[in-house]
Amino acid sequence: MGVHWSLFIAFLRIGMFAYGGGPSMIPLIEREVVRTYGWFSPEEFIDALAMANTLPGPIATKMAICVGLQVGGPWGAFWALFAMLLPSSVFIIVLTTLYYRYRDLAVVQGIIRGVRPVVISLLLVTVAQLGPRSVYSWDTFIVAVIAFAVVFYLHVHPIYTIVAAALIGFWFYR
Repeated sequence: MGVHWSLFIAFLRIGMFAYGGGPSMIPLIEREVVRTYGWFSPEEFIDALAMANTLPGPIATKMAICVGLQVGGPWGAFWALFAMLLPSSVFIIVLTTLYYRYRDLAVVQGIIRGVRPVVISLLLVTVAQLGPRSVYSWDTFIVAVIAFAVVFYLHVHPIYTIVAAALIGFWFYR
């Protein structure tokens, strides 16, 4: 099986089974890219995720492009992105139509209420899996805690925190 076909299948699976937006897709992307296909090492995945998080736009699409580009060049990036977006594009058209038609039904409210905690749990899985590999020393732990506090408690826009952390990293870790 060619690399473009493998990228297409991997990201089609991600696009079909990820629910809750880009951040909740990260564990699925990590499983495919690192564990299933071995395209990236865990450290390379974290580096790609960190780089992708510094750029504007949805994280999952940036990760698809990043992985696709690294593994299969520009066409790899195209096929990874296309495959990941295809299911959600079809699903959103169907689900939005159904949701707006039936949103007041108790069964629909129950489904939404049941899925919300799963989305949160997927975000926690991302933190649990990537956290130890990202925050691996006291200085990186302190940066993480300060960044969390600045964004969560002081309501500083995340982009300013990312830029500040990049400058700190440039200054102290070069």
